[in-house]
Amino acid sequence: MTEAELSAAIERIPSMPLIVTQLLTKVGNAASTSNSDLEVLIKQDLAIAARLLKLVNSPFFGLGRQVDSIGEAVQIVGFSSLKCLVIAASTANILAVDLSPYGFADKGLWKNAVATAAVARAVALRAKVSQGDSETYFAAALLRDIGMLVLSPFLAQRQVRLSAQRDAKDRDVQRRERNILGFDHCGAGERVADKWTLPASIRLCISHHHRIPPTAKVEELRLLASVRLAERLVYAAGIGMAKDHPFDIHLEPVLIHASGLDASRFEDLVRELPQIVKTAEM
Repeated sequence: MTEAELSAAIERIPSMPLIVTQLLTKVGNAASTSNSDLEVLIKQDLAIAARLLKLVNSPFFGLGRQVDSIGEAVQIVGFSSLKCLVIAASTANILAVDLSPYGFADKGLWKNAVATAAVARAVALRAKVSQGDSETYFAAALLRDIGMLVLSPFLAQRQVRLSAQRDAKDRDVQRRERNILGFDHCGAGERVADKWTLPASIRLCISHHHRIPPTAKVEELRLLASVRLAERLVYAAGIGMAKDHPFDIHLEPVLIHASGLDASRFEDLVRELPQIVKTAEM
């Protein structure tokens, strides 16, 4: 690939709806924003409003009753959760694409991304991360692989399908991408995140979820480790994936520790994993 081809491919990725960037700004300034302000803004985009109601009524929130209005949804969900739900609602169609060159099944990226987001959120809560920050983990895990949307068509043009490798040194998906295309999905994803003006913590996860930088601060390390742990658990479960997918499923103790979990909490997480994933079927 050339730089021009990459830039053109990024331009073809749909822009984040203006309403999303406006909403994220208002949510980030909760002290001066009321629930009614958010309700009015969300209602300006009927498609996002409909998807938001679908997510709020999904098992993920376990409300036990039907929520029929945006006003009620805003009141129940709260500011921090609303930010992540709006991102999920606005990217649902974008992530439901063919990524078979990466070993995803039909609509597998969306299924895998939502499951990984739910598990990352569960890791954060078990590690005693605040409710608001745990929603950031959800959004970061959901969007971590958006760079694949850019690169997958170029792999398909070359009739390349990444699959499992027996040799550990050949399991590095980023290196394989760069060998074939000259770019990897983390770098491409970072540029999509810039286009979408996503928050810094989510951009960090998109660009570094495969390789945690040694200079990462404590809170950055915990976010990246939690998302990496979540994705490996979900990859191991095969959610949204072909059987011979190329992604690493190994769980190093240092990764578990960096996420903030001890052995007991990790065992609880693994035991509850099927139920966590089930609730994420949006």
